[in-house]
Amino acid sequence: MHKRASYSIIAGLIALAMVGGAAYWLSLPQPVDELSLRIYADPMTENLLLAFENGDYAEFSRDFDDAMKNALNLAGFQQLRSQFDSKIGDYVSGSKTFIKGERAGNYIIAYYRASYTSEPAGVAVKVVFTSDNGPAKVTGLWFSSPKLTS
Repeated sequence: MHKRASYSIIAGLIALAMVGGAAYWLSLPQPVDELSLRIYADPMTENLLLAFENGDYAEFSRDFDDAMKNALNLAGFQQLRSQFDSKIGDYVSGSKTFIKGERAGNYIIAYYRASYTSEPAGVAVKVVFTSDNGPAKVTGLWFSSPKLTS
């Protein structure tokens, strides 16, 4: 009986390790079909950048999921815009360049580099998409550059 209990515990630990390993693997970035991603990511990202530049929150947030609308409301949008204007200047329309795409769990992430008038290094733009049985929606958005972090 003692051996069976030991084998059960070992089998349980192996199963737990496999589940944990699978969860870890799913959290790692996975390849994504970048051509399919860009069909929706490129125009949605350009819309985000242009609407942000123009101060049009309704247009800026049109592709947001509910969580993103709650996370970045009109007041947050306006505050972010004033920070951008003072630090990196204006978005150069059409200047975004696709870098790569990846999948992390249920999310698809598109990475871009965009030009701004007062940021010679450019700005890294990360847009996270989700599609829960429907069209893709923006669920995350990050901007990064030397001047934004200073």
